[in-house]
Amino acid sequence: MRFLTPILPAYPGPFTVGSVEVEIPAPWPAEYSAIETAVETLQFRIFYPANVQDPAKEKNPFWFPEGRREYLKNYVTFSGRSSMLASVISRIPFVTDVTLPCLSNVPLLEPPKDHKWPIVMFSHGLGGTRNAYSQFCGSLASHGHIVVAPEHRDKSAPVSYVRDFSAQTNLRKEVKYQRMTEISEAARILRTYQLVQRVREIVSIVKVLLENNIELVPIGETSPIEFNWSFVETRREKVLYAGHSFGAATAVVLVKGVYRLLEFLHLNESDVTASNSTGSEEIVTSVTLDGPIDRTDEFLRPHPSPAILLLDPWCIPIYQTMGIPLTVPTIVIMSQVFHAWSANMSLVYQLLSNSGCLPATPPPPKVHLFLTKPSAHHSQSDLALLFPSLTKYAFKVPECTFETQTAVMSMNVAGCVEFLRENGIDSFDVTDEREGLVKTQSMEQAKDDPTAVVLQGYLVADNKVKGWSRLNVRDDITVVDILAG
Repeated sequence: MRFLTPILPAYPGPFTVGSVEVEIPAPWPAEYSAIETAVETLQFRIFYPANVQDPAKEKNPFWFPEGRREYLKNYVTFSGRSSMLASVISRIPFVTDVTLPCLSNVPLLEPPKDHKWPIVMFSHGLGGTRNAYSQFCGSLASHGHIVVAPEHRDKSAPVSYVRDFSAQTNLRKEVKYQRMTEISEAARILRTYQLVQRVREIVSIVKVLLENNIELVPIGETSPIEFNWSFVETRREKVLYAGHSFGAATAVVLVKGVYRLLEFLHLNESDVTASNSTGSEEIVTSVTLDGPIDRTDEFLRPHPSPAILLLDPWCIPIYQTMGIPLTVPTIVIMSQVFHAWSANMSLVYQLLSNSGCLPATPPPPKVHLFLTKPSAHHSQSDLALLFPSLTKYAFKVPECTFETQTAVMSMNVAGCVEFLRENGIDSFDVTDEREGLVKTQSMEQAKDDPTAVVLQGYLVADNKVKGWSRLNVRDDITVVDILAG
C-alpha cells in the first residue's frame, strides 16, 4: 500500500507540528522582464509547534498543493518525461493522496518560559515548491522553530499559481518552469535575475510577518488561525536562512547582499541570444538595468543572520559573489552526487574558506561541512522519501531505499539542530542522534598557547557518527557509509 500511497515519516522532535498555507498581495510588487515574471503575491507554507489537544480530530494537509493533479503532471514533465506519460500518471489513484505528518490550520503553541520561537526562512531549489521540503522543514518545526517555505514565482517551480486579488473570482495565473541551457551567458543573466526576485520575495515575507504581524488566513478560507506573534522572535537580525541547491544559493546572497549580482549584470549588460535545451521556449534577447544600483535598498543590502543552513548549495550561479566575505556561521551538507561535481564543489570550498576575498580575510566563524551517504541530490528533499525507487533508478543511487533515505534525512536534521544549538539558537529534544553528535566533541591545543585547549563543538569532530563524514574546507577525507556497521 505504501507503493500506491507514498508516506512521509513522523517528525522526530517533541512538538506536534501545525502548518498553514498563505497567499497575500505583495506590498512591494516588482517586475523582472528578463524572466517575464513578477512579485505579485507572496505564497508560502509555515510549519510551527502546534497547540493541539486531540491530533486525531485534525486534518493533515496534502503534499501536492491545490490543483494536485496539475502539480503532479508538471513534476513528471520537469523530470524530463513526456506530457502524455505525465497525464497517465496523474490519473493513477492514490498517488496524489499523500499527506504531510502535520496538522492543518491549528493554533501556535506557547513556547517555554523566557523563550520565543525562532524563524527559519527556507528557499526551495529548481523544481521545488512550498511543500517539496516538508520533511526537513517540519522536522525543524518539531524541535521548536517556525519554518517559512515560500513558493518562488521565478519559473523555478514545476508550476505555480498566482492569485489575482483584484478579480471578483479566484482567477489564477499559471507560472511554468523555464528550462534552459546552463552553459551560456544568457543562463547566467537569467539565473541572476531569478536570484534577485527570490531575495525580494523572501525579504518581503520577512517584513510582512515580522513588522506587520499579519493574521494568517489559510488559502481558500476566510478566518485566520490562532497565531500569537508575541510567541515569536520577531527581530529581523535573528531570522535564519536556509535552502537547497538554488535555494541554498539564495540564502547565501541574502546574507551577502544581492547588489553584487546586479553589478554583475551591469558589467555584462549586452545583447544575448540563446535557446534552452529543448528549443521550445525563447530566451530574452536583451537584458538592461532600469537604473543605478542603490546599495542602501533594503531588498539589495546584506541581511544579518545568526546562521545559515545550506543543503547541496549550487554555487555556480553565485560565483560572482565569491569576492564578498561570508561572515555568518554556516553548515553545509552535501549529497554524494553534488560532492562529486568538482566544478561546483570547488566553489563550495571557496565560499567556506573566503578564498578569493581580500588578503587575510578570515573564514566564516563555525563552519561545518559534511557528506552523507548513500544520497542523491533529491535526498535533501521529500522526493527520495516519497519515491525511493524512482530516485534509485533515475539518479543512479543503488542503495536508495525508504529506510536509508529516512536515515539520511534524520541525520541532516539532527546535525542542523545541533548546529543551531551551537550558535545560541535554542532547540528542544534533539532525539537519540544527539548522543552520537555530542560525544564526538574533541579538543586541540591552541596554536598560540600550548597550555590552552579549544573545543571543536558538537558536530562530528572525529567521524564517529554512522552515515556522516566531516570534510575539511580544503581537502576531502574518507566517506563513512551509512549502510556499514
